[in-house]
Amino acid sequence: MTQTLTVKLSDATYNHLKQAAELAHQPVDVIVEQSLSHSLPPLLEEIPPAYQPDVYPLLSMSETELIQESRRRLPAERWAEYEALLDKKKASLLSEAEQAKLDSLRQEADALTFRKGYAAVLLKRRGYHLPTLAELSLAA
Repeated sequence: MTQTLTVKLSDATYNHLKQAAELAHQPVDVIVEQSLSHSLPPLLEEIPPAYQPDVYPLLSMSETELIQESRRRLPAERWAEYEALLDKKKASLLSEAEQAKLDSLRQEADALTFRKGYAAVLLKRRGYHLPTLAELSLAA
């Protein structure tokens, strides 16, 4: 199913679209639809509902803020506590309070992971070059 939408464009934008359509041997409306589909951010519905409120603010962040977000890490002391609690859980030695703390740390780590991933997707869509794994290992 398709929808019809009327959009007012400047002459310069329309001429740019028309030229792109001619070069691609496609109708202008196909070029417009392709351009829009490539520029829209991914839907938040693709992120689990519990984490959508954590990710939503990224949509209005600047490139600089998104870069900072993509580089955030769980503080070392919380990561160490998380790993220690995981090890203790493997040995079935967690108290109820420790299990609650582990759950809280896991949720914090998951939220951070979703935020970092979504920040990277938004940066990529804005034309920012994301380093490859090889580039990251060379920088380390």
